[in-house]
Amino acid sequence: MAITTTTMRQVLGLRRAVIFGLAALAPALVFLLTSQALADEAALDRFLGMVVGLYLPLLVPIVSLILSASALGDERRDGTLSFLVLRPIPRSVIAGSKVLGAAIVVSALNALGGGALGLVYGLETGSWGATVPLMLGGIIAGIVYTALFVPLGFFTDRAVLAGLAFVLVFENGVVSALSGLSALSPWRLGLSTFSSLAPDAVTTALGDFGAADLSGFGSTIGRTIIVAALSIGLTTLVLRKRDLA
Repeated sequence: MAITTTTMRQVLGLRRAVIFGLAALAPALVFLLTSQALADEAALDRFLGMVVGLYLPLLVPIVSLILSASALGDERRDGTLSFLVLRPIPRSVIAGSKVLGAAIVVSALNALGGGALGLVYGLETGSWGATVPLMLGGIIAGIVYTALFVPLGFFTDRAVLAGLAFVLVFENGVVSALSGLSALSPWRLGLSTFSSLAPDAVTTALGDFGAADLSGFGSTIGRTIIVAALSIGLTTLVLRKRDLA
């Protein structure tokens, strides 16, 4: 537990909390400024455009990447990780605590962003059923990104650059062109969660945004658990085998 709380403080200091907190609120602010006097149907289209155009494919992965990559990467670069692994703590506990600490912070920020966007949409239309599903979608996507980016931050000093290439080139480029690869896109797992739990009107309208063929909520949860377990296993292995000096 101590490693988890230390990791949370490490990845989200006061300055980062302010910056990423404001960034998380950006989609809600943009929607608020651009949805005045829209009819309910037009407001729904604008809301979903924000979800699939800004919140899930850009905000969630970028927040997750920058914070998660520092969970192990910063300690490896400043030399404190070698002192941590010398303590009589199983490497699996260290790995799991690092992933968990980063995932808690990432989930909180993504839930803030999704909740704010859903609440603003509710204020505009009186429809509140999309708020919690959108928060859960952001959390699921954030957990998967965290599972990918925590070990990435350990392996390379250019984790942010590599992560951005994954998000912008692979996810928002290759996968957009080849929909059969959608299961490999973390933010689309978040979209699956949102689509599965949102009201029928929202789910139906998502079809106009290319989100008609999404896996169910149970399948998404299963994939998330598998990715998290693999991440902890990989991180445990490298903590045992790799030179940390």
